[in-house]
Amino acid sequence: ENIGATEFLGYDTVMAEGIILAIVVGGKIVEYANIGDSVALVLNQTPFYAESGGQIGDTGSLCTNKGSKVEIIDTQKKLGELHVHFGTILQEQLKVGDIAELNVNIDRRDRLRANHSATHLLHQALRNQLGEHVTQKGSLVARDRLRFDFSHPKSLLQDELQSVEEIVNSQIRANGSVLT
Repeated sequence: ENIGATEFLGYDTVMAEGIILAIVVGGKIVEYANIGDSVALVLNQTPFYAESGGQIGDTGSLCTNKGSKVEIIDTQKKLGELHVHFGTILQEQLKVGDIAELNVNIDRRDRLRANHSATHLLHQALRNQLGEHVTQKGSLVARDRLRFDFSHPKSLLQDELQSVEEIVNSQIRANGSVLT
């Protein structure tokens, strides 16, 4: 709450510099953390997508100008627009105020993006096939799968399911441009 919102840069880049504004170890705010510590980090800006709308958070690495290296294993949104990076320190002590280079795992992000786009294609195909009453009720967008929860008064028939699959697959094969 004292730091404010994190500026999200991830729609335009997967690599950026940021300043470490807060370090949390074991639920306590600290000024520094050591090799092996599990940390939660807040920076002024980040290219890391924080879990939102069913899409899981980015992973990657953070390296400081002083030789620290952190493996980022998750990114979460807290208190609205505060991006919190969870990870483990692999090299050197990490301090508040350090300047860090943030690198998103690009292959994983690309897989997440593809499945995120597929949820939109699936939603539209369901509406085309079943009617405009179909609304999203939840989702999971992971790198290796997606889940799309929706409202409809009855189970899908096999031919409806096949038709939805054909619509989605034809859109994927069209290989259209994706705009964020």
